[in-house]
Amino acid sequence: MQKIIQQLQNLDFTQYEAKAYLALLRRGRISGYELAKNSGVPASKIYQVLNRLLEKEIIVALDSEPKKYAPIPPEEVLSRYRTDYLKIFTDLDKGLNRIYKKQQSTNNYIWNISGRVSIMHRIIEFIGQADRQVHLSVWDEEIAEIEPVIYRANEKGVEFYIVHYGKQKLGIGKEYRHGREHQIRQERGARRIALEVDEKKVLLGHFLEDGSSNAVWTSNKGLVLLAKDYIIHDIYTIRMAEIFGQAADEIFKSH
Repeated sequence: MQKIIQQLQNLDFTQYEAKAYLALLRRGRISGYELAKNSGVPASKIYQVLNRLLEKEIIVALDSEPKKYAPIPPEEVLSRYRTDYLKIFTDLDKGLNRIYKKQQSTNNYIWNISGRVSIMHRIIEFIGQADRQVHLSVWDEEIAEIEPVIYRANEKGVEFYIVHYGKQKLGIGKEYRHGREHQIRQERGARRIALEVDEKKVLLGHFLEDGSSNAVWTSNKGLVLLAKDYIIHDIYTIRMAEIFGQAADEIFKSH
């Protein structure tokens, strides 16, 4: 019962109002005097509490002598609160985002993310928000986790350019295997992920072999385009290696 009282207080009931309403639900059609005895609300406070519940349209006063009170059915009360709160959230969603979008063009913040779960959650969120185009550089260890959202985005027409560090392929968009996974893992002791979405957002993540991970994301236009160019550069390098073979390998090794 205490949990229900607390939840009603979260809906802007006072503790006495919650207790009075619950007592009316149990008994119904009782006087203020009887309600005070059955609810735990002090007799000196009961009519003040009843008047507030009447104003909130949580209860009704019956035309009787002595005056008695009855509760409005819970489904009606909760439906009204649900409607009111949904309207508040809808209005806030529009109002807050309108304010936020006004300064997006000058948004130079760089946000840090720690932990694999948080990083992967943000990656899935960004890909899900894509409208046109995604550039992604990713290892096999991460691709399986984001595969479902990639397919959903592809189905709605988003173009994908993917550099794979590993053997897995998704069969969508334009995919390129990097081919130097073992060497890079030895040199860096870590896997990286780079994601650019619609030239609006970029996320760069770092997954270390010891299990720790960190990432940054930003809407800064310069950094977004830099990350996109980085992935495109990798694609050009892979294509050159495919076309020129050993000659291209020798050129890259010399640098």
